[in-house]
Amino acid sequence: MEFYQGRDFWDEGEKPISGLDIRTAEAKLSVKLPKSYKKLLKEHNGGILKYPNIFIGENDKERFIIPEINGIDFEGEKNGVGILASKYWINKVGLPDNIIILWGDYHSWIALNYEGNIENPSVVYFYEDYLSDNEKWKQIKIANDFDTLLKRLFRGSVLDPKKLKPSYGRKKK
Repeated sequence: MEFYQGRDFWDEGEKPISGLDIRTAEAKLSVKLPKSYKKLLKEHNGGILKYPNIFIGENDKERFIIPEINGIDFEGEKNGVGILASKYWINKVGLPDNIIILWGDYHSWIALNYEGNIENPSVVYFYEDYLSDNEKWKQIKIANDFDTLLKRLFRGSVLDPKKLKPSYGRKKK
């Protein structure tokens, strides 16, 4: 396992975005985005991650893949793309109001949660609860802040090749 070390975050992504565009987006969203997220946007304005894996759930036992992180798309409010589309998705699927969506696939979402801390939001994972009649979305806090999320991202196998049994191949004739 190789954890993210502060460089080579993006596998591929959109063109960088300017500080002015970031401030404009913050004003539209009425939030301050985490500094480390803004720094990444200045490298690529969202894209596919080189370090897409994270452990979540009880005792961090479940491996989850975050394939990409959204950037700022000023058309996003209309077409459902990027962090500016957060309000659109919140209204469409019934997520809490105080979040900015970093990634989602309609059934699960990774978001900045500004509830209780408007300066340094936590990062949460929302997933559809098919078993509950009362609550559509369950949430798991996966990091106290965006910097902690970055430190927990990794790439590579979680299997130790030394502990794997040899495969059963065909016998050679």
